Parts: sequence; C-alpha cells; structure tokens
Amino acid sequence: MRFFCPGCWKDFAEDLERCPLCGLDIRAFFASRDYVEKLIVGLSHPHQTTQIRAASLLGKVGDDRAVQPLIAIVERTHDVYIAHAAIAALGMIRHPAGQEFLAKLLTHPVQIIREAAAAALSKLDAQHLP
Repeated sequence: MRFFCPGCWKDFAEDLERCPLCGLDIRAFFASRDYVEKLIVGLSHPHQTTQIRAASLLGKVGDDRAVQPLIAIVERTHDVYIAHAAIAALGMIRHPAGQEFLAKLLTHPVQIIREAAAAALSKLDAQHLP
C-alpha cells in the first residue's frame, strides 16, 4: 500500500502525519475536508485510476461543488479515459454550468469526447421524460 501527500503528491510506504517534502500536515488537511472535498482533491491524484474513481463517485454523489473541478479536469487532461469519466459525472449532476459545458463538447475535435458528451446529455434529457 502507498500513501500520498495531497499537497505535492509525493508517495510514501507509511502513513505519515506530515509530508517530509512539502511540510503539509496531511492528517489536518483531510480532517478539515468533507467527503466531496476529498473526492475533488482526488481529481488531481497522479494515478489515472484514482482520478477516474473520484470523478465517478462525484457524479454519483451529485454535489454542485464538483461541477467546476470536473470541467477543469476535462479541460486540462490529455487522457481520454479521465475526461470520459468526468464528462459522465457531469451528466449525473443536474447543474446548468455542467450542461452548458457538455453542450460545448459536442463539437470537440476528439470523437470519444463528443460521444461521451452526447451520452451524458441524452441521460439528462431522459431524466426529464414523464
């Protein structure tokens, strides 16, 4: 098992209270954040699978605080799998800013991104049906 500092993402073999690299009090950092905030931090994790899992969980939780961080990860990543997970999560969160962003992605140059946005928007539309 590996442990990571959420400040600098240095990894360690043991669970440390303070990061020896950047000095962050890791325990205080996590103690001061709720579940959604911790998941948002996970969007910046160095491992792809952790980012994907965090995005998926944020979609399931459906908290509006996740919308801007999910948009930001789609805009900054070059990994289509991470982008796909974030787009799907945006489709689960009923927020106008997320829906507007998804609509813009319909003209994205990468086909998998366009398709993910279309699928997310169609799920939103299906939720409105009687």
